[in-house]
Amino acid sequence: MANICEKLLAGCIGADCDNPIFAGMEAKAWIFNKSEIASFTYSQTNPNLITAITMKTYDDDGTDVSYVGYTISQLGKTPFTGTNTSLVEGNISNKFTETFNFVVPDNSPTAAMLLDNIANGKFVVIAQNQYDGSDNQGAFQVYGAKKGLVATAMERDAYSEDNDGGWAVTLTAENTPNSALFIEHKTGTDVDTESYLDSLVDCGE
Repeated sequence: MANICEKLLAGCIGADCDNPIFAGMEAKAWIFNKSEIASFTYSQTNPNLITAITMKTYDDDGTDVSYVGYTISQLGKTPFTGTNTSLVEGNISNKFTETFNFVVPDNSPTAAMLLDNIANGKFVVIAQNQYDGSDNQGAFQVYGAKKGLVATAMERDAYSEDNDGGWAVTLTAENTPNSALFIEHKTGTDVDTESYLDSLVDCGE
């Protein structure tokens, strides 16, 4: 008899020789205030796959508001360096810590106001992997969907050659239940995840 809540392996582990894994992330990500997301829609066949995001259309006082997300664009050859997920061993169940790193390439009053809000906010970030997975559904990875990412480190070194004097920011979600979550959106039978995410954001342009 299996233990309560025991997870059982249900598939083979091996490399996809026709689509071998490789490292790397694209330079653009999408960030949302977690409190402004109404819900996620999950795949009926895979609990690690999100198919849609519903943004709130009302404020806490009932006022109609169209909440949106924003983009994070990075410079350099290795955007979002240090982003990772690691196992956290627990007494009852094992969980995961998600870490998302990015650089704010600015140091100004406008940047300071942005950083002050990041320092005390809770976020969901979607980043694009260069490798799209053996099932072609692993390109867009979601961080913080369950518990929200919070700032755990923010640092600016005026002489940093790595960040050119910008702010290095680390967002973390501790003890999350999933090793990874992804999003794939379809309109009809066409996969249009990137354009769908773009439709949810506004950068004031």
